[in-house]
Amino acid sequence: MKRIIILLLLGTGLYACNQGTTNDSSKMEGDTKDTVASTQKATDTVNIDIVQTSPNQARVLMENEHVRVVEYSVKPGEKDVWHTHPPRSSYVVSGGKVKVYSENGEPKISEVKTGASSWAGQGAKHYVENIGDTDIKIILTEIKSMN
Repeated sequence: MKRIIILLLLGTGLYACNQGTTNDSSKMEGDTKDTVASTQKATDTVNIDIVQTSPNQARVLMENEHVRVVEYSVKPGEKDVWHTHPPRSSYVVSGGKVKVYSENGEPKISEVKTGASSWAGQGAKHYVENIGDTDIKIILTEIKSMN
């Protein structure tokens, strides 16, 4: 687990150096790219902390003044609760099939692929349902400060 956290922190630092460049081959497949785009909003979005709203699915692994590393897991048939995300990187430890419910539109079904990593800006209000038959686990590195 320490190696994953170190790799995530290094990745976050690399992102800061690259100022948002992405590698399309590392993005999640299916409708996930569309889902991320549809759930992103300007930074005036009300922040709803997933660790507070969904403590059974999200727990803090590490936190300092720059980042917070969150382990997110959702079992088959489980849903989390309405939440938002600050700018973050993510790494899918174990993937599966999800339905993302956005406040702004119709739910979108996505295949979350094991090993995928991505970057996303501020996320709009949404919740997720695991509609597959596998446990999903994702490590999120939320950005607090780029200084």
